[in-house]
Amino acid sequence: MRVRQIELKQFRNYGQQSITVEPGINVFYGDNAQGKTNILEAVYLCACARSHRTARDAEMIRHQADRYAVRLEFISQNGTEEELLLEFQESSTHDPNRGHSIRTVRHNGIRLEKISEMMGLFHAVIFAPEDLMLVKEGPATRRRYLDLLISQVRPSYFLNLQQYSRYLQQRNKLLKDLRIAHSGRAGELNEETRLHLEVWNQALAAQAAGLIEQRQQYCRRIADLAGQAQEKISAGKEKLYVKYRTVSGIKPEMTRAQIEALYYQKLNTLLQEDLEKGTTSQGPHRDDLELSLDGDGLKPFASQGQQRSAVLSLKLAELAILRQDTGEAPVLLLDDVMSELDEGRRASLLENIQDAQVFVTCTDAQQVVREIRHELKETEHTSQLAGNRFTYYRVSQGTVFRDGV
Repeated sequence: MRVRQIELKQFRNYGQQSITVEPGINVFYGDNAQGKTNILEAVYLCACARSHRTARDAEMIRHQADRYAVRLEFISQNGTEEELLLEFQESSTHDPNRGHSIRTVRHNGIRLEKISEMMGLFHAVIFAPEDLMLVKEGPATRRRYLDLLISQVRPSYFLNLQQYSRYLQQRNKLLKDLRIAHSGRAGELNEETRLHLEVWNQALAAQAAGLIEQRQQYCRRIADLAGQAQEKISAGKEKLYVKYRTVSGIKPEMTRAQIEALYYQKLNTLLQEDLEKGTTSQGPHRDDLELSLDGDGLKPFASQGQQRSAVLSLKLAELAILRQDTGEAPVLLLDDVMSELDEGRRASLLENIQDAQVFVTCTDAQQVVREIRHELKETEHTSQLAGNRFTYYRVSQGTVFRDGV
């Protein structure tokens, strides 16, 4: 998979910019806060339908504009030329035709009815300083990592996730209403209300089972691949453990039907507690990836360097799974990570360049290129230097200039 052109309109600090990129390694350099990361963000947006920096589309609109557009031309796995266009338009209180925000996705000029139809069309993996939040932040960040990975290789999973979220929202709304009407007492619910709850319990359990089953499968693969990567990075001195935490009582060997039955029973058992809180207390929306190093929790006990190694191992596992499941190298987006990693971790990352197209952001292009060339030689990838031709782009105040450094 290879990007040919990136076009940005009113995106972040770009008014209108078209960038023709090359196979191999594309180096975007310049001072800080000039717009280098915004380019990588736009490319990643076309893979996952969301930014790695924000969950709000409005934050990606240029100042004083009311919409943005990102267009990507790329060569797909089978060699065909394809195009993805993402547009977002903010709602306006002054325009009756824009009562709500509108997000539009087009593939080869054809509008996609659902975001799930976009998943799997284009693949990319991003390595960024924000990745450290996988360790430092709460379960939601690790669930997002897991969900975005599975969605890229299993588009049906993304649809499953959307459906679960809708059913969860409906059940929670009903629980809040009942908490107010019945003071949180399950014994006061009439037959009609119980039947209403029953509908949402069954629907939620069916969707939850599909999510949990696939998360279990992919977490096993992540644990294996990330463990191997961590062992290599630490020269065999450290062991990274990744454990999937989900609804109590659910075991890895359970079938989807068994998971559905157990979770359905759990929803009924916890009804009184859920009514009192006005929310669904257990389910895939509470899942987590428990990370530990040699048996100790990463967040409280690991050093900053160990945390960076663990995060790099998780991202390398993501890269390996995308390669295995799609049969091709995804586009690699390296957002100022060369300065964040020491020599050993850089070597582990750059071993995975292989035949991938790479986008690198940095402040000092010559220094980064020297490091990349050195690491490729050290990791016995000298033969690939010819294929990994460097192309340079200077970024200044939201404008990209192609040059030769």
